[in-house]
Amino acid sequence: MKKVVFDTNVIISAYKGHGFPRDCYYLARTNRIKLHYSEPILDEVKRVLAYLKFNFTNEEIKVITSDFVNYAKHVKIQSEIHIIKEDRSDNMFLECAIDARADFIISGDNHLLKLKNYRGIFIVSPKEFIMQNL
Repeated sequence: MKKVVFDTNVIISAYKGHGFPRDCYYLARTNRIKLHYSEPILDEVKRVLAYLKFNFTNEEIKVITSDFVNYAKHVKIQSEIHIIKEDRSDNMFLECAIDARADFIISGDNHLLKLKNYRGIFIVSPKEFIMQNL
């Protein structure tokens, strides 16, 4: 089974019901891929879900994050990566993927996508992942 880490934008798009991110999340929910997350990723998801533009209530944020945690495996971060300089917070996805021994990071973030591969971890968009793995 392929091990994956989702970028925050993929997680939020999946819950808003958008195309390929939603398809990727469906694969995790049906145990066709194994989704991993770290505490920093979960914290960022909670923070971003609270943005006014998404219009989620506190209760909806709790339901979304609880659902996400139920379908993903928690990874305790041991690695410290400083490869992405433009947006240092993106390094948390690399750290999680390394410590989870993930096969893929699924992202819509250009800072991550331009790497394409980091230490044997493929970094692809949700569309690329679905097209390559179905």
